[in-house]
This record gives sequence, structure tokens and C-alpha cells, in this order.
Amino acid sequence: MSRRAAGLSSLERYLDQSQSYNSLGTSLAAQQSASLSSQLATFQAALSTFSSQHRAKILSSPTFRSHFSQLCAELGVDPLGGGAKGLWDKIGVGDWYYALGVQVVDVCLRVRERSGGLVALDEVIREVGAGGAAATTTSEATITEADVQRAIEALEPLGCGYAILSVGGKKVVRCSPGGLDRDSLVVAFTARDDKGAGPWDLDRVERALEKALMDDGMVWLDEQPGSSKREYYALGLFVLE
Repeated sequence: MSRRAAGLSSLERYLDQSQSYNSLGTSLAAQQSASLSSQLATFQAALSTFSSQHRAKILSSPTFRSHFSQLCAELGVDPLGGGAKGLWDKIGVGDWYYALGVQVVDVCLRVRERSGGLVALDEVIREVGAGGAAATTTSEATITEADVQRAIEALEPLGCGYAILSVGGKKVVRCSPGGLDRDSLVVAFTARDDKGAGPWDLDRVERALEKALMDDGMVWLDEQPGSSKREYYALGLFVLE
């Protein structure tokens, strides 16, 4: 056999082995993927069974509810979505969140005239907990910030425009469908936290305050009789007892 023929034969064997290794690698990857998918499906089924068995505790305990939601996230389960009925819906917790969302909207609409498009998150939680969705579902339920967040997310398909914002360490519920101007938000929080001191020039401050006052209804204006002094109050940033 010539050296050339031997070389070609060796190359063919190498290519055959390489193709076999590739096929084996593809097969092993497919098997591993199928195994992981099967395990995930098993975990999700077990999660659904667990949620059904512990429905009352999920409803009544905010800590248990939070841990359960974290577990769902780790397993890639969206409790409020996923198919025709989400996991929350299957065990009746979805209705609880939708009812809570309605109560959040009710609270925000009730105080919007004085607070504009912002309501302090603490106030929303207190008002809802005093006689809202918790009372209509279970007398033992305690409303948390995470619950309000999920309730707002549940209403998102309706296009309400509600969201929880955090500016300067203060959390508020935005209840303005058209959103709020960023400058208006910043100037209001600056006035609250820094007693009016900020880096902007006077023109920008006046434009932001005018929009917050006239367009967004987010601040109140107090003009002092016989004085050029004007005071602005962003009531939505405070919890009124």
C-alpha cells in the first residue's frame, strides 16, 4: 500500500470517528435536555399539588406567600400567568390578587384629588389592609408591599398604567394612566428630602413645578396673601394618618 493510500485511509477513519463523537454528543445533549425537562415538569406538578394543599396558609401568611413566590420563580413558574389559568388561579389565589388590585385602584382613585398621580405605598397598604381585599377573602390575611406589587402586575394587561416607583428612598404608587413627567417627580422629591435645595436653575424648577401643578395635579400651591412667597406641597409623598 502506498503512503498516500495509507494517509487517506487514516483520514477517513478519523472523520468517521469524529462524526461518531459528534453524533454521540448530540444524543447525550438531547437526553440530558429531555431529562431536565422531565424533572422540571415533575417539580412543577409537585408545586401545583403543594399549593393546593396549603392554599389557606398561602392566603393568610405573607411570609409563606413570599417564599412560595420565590420558589415559583426559581422553577420558572409564573403564578399569575402561564397558559389559560395560572397557578394562582388554579388554587383561587389569583382571584385574591385581582381583588387586591381592584382595592388598590379604589384607594388611589379615592385620594387622587388631593395626591395627584402619586400615593404613598405605605398609605395604600394601610388603607387596603383596613378593609379591602384582605377582608373579602380571609380575615387573617396581611397585605405586604410584595402583594401590592403582584396585584398591580395582575392588572397590567388592562392598561391601567399603575406602577410602584422609588425615588430618593421613598416608594409611591403611580396611578396616572399617562405616566408622570420625570422632572415633576424629581422636583417634588427634592422639595421633600432636601428642603428645596437642588442643582437645577430657576427656569427648570419653575417649568417642572408648573407641570406638576397644572398637568399632573401632583402638588398643591399655597400663595401667601400680601407676599410673593409661594409654597408647594406634594401630599402624595406623605402618609396621612
